[in-house]
Amino acid sequence: MTQAPATVDELGLQGCLYLWALLTAQDRRLPVAPTRRMALVVLAALHECGVIAVADADSDWELKPDVRISPIEGFQWRLTWTVYEPRLLTTALEDYFDTLERDDYLTAVRLRLWTELGSAEAEHFFEQQLVKHKFPAEWAQDMAFAYREKTPTLTIAQWRYCAWAAVRRGASMALQQSPQAEGLREAIYQEIRCRAVSVARGVWGGCSFPPHNPQPDNALGRGFVHHLTKLGLLYWTGWPSVETLIQSELSLARR
Repeated sequence: MTQAPATVDELGLQGCLYLWALLTAQDRRLPVAPTRRMALVVLAALHECGVIAVADADSDWELKPDVRISPIEGFQWRLTWTVYEPRLLTTALEDYFDTLERDDYLTAVRLRLWTELGSAEAEHFFEQQLVKHKFPAEWAQDMAFAYREKTPTLTIAQWRYCAWAAVRRGASMALQQSPQAEGLREAIYQEIRCRAVSVARGVWGGCSFPPHNPQPDNALGRGFVHHLTKLGLLYWTGWPSVETLIQSELSLARR
């Protein structure tokens, strides 16, 4: 573990977003991130830079009075960063976001975060569809492999369509065979890949499933949309690119 940063500026854009998401998840009863795996990345990064401590099997963790438990995932953590008064920390982070310069470096960081969030949002929707049709939830991690192949060709909303269509295909196959039939997982994965190729080529129109409520249902996504970008619905329907980030800010500035 490295020495804790002295200021929010030293913590940096990603670290500040991660910490804001963790605090906001706690205050508003939200998931920290779209997937549990991504939430663990958030906790590990903050722990590594000395901002929080996480549960240690060798310590009397449950006896510590300042332990917090994330309301959805159930992660145990403690804020160890003493640079800011805890009750004022969220405000300090939001003030930092408000003063950010939109230079090339920060634009590149925001694009990377959008791409990572896109993969996790698609995986989360894929998991929901799998569980709905009584397939194992752990198959959802296959989305990350398909997403990497086509990034940034598709929007998150288009990946959601691919996930929906692939699981429906798997459910149809299961009715003809057995829900436990060998090869169903691979068939669903290959269907995602095939759908993604067809959608990227424009073979079909309307293959986009943005959510009814465009606000992300996790703290990390909300922080990204509300404090790091001006994307709004474009978070779901825009192609992750520098051009989309810049155009969304210019469009809002002209209103």
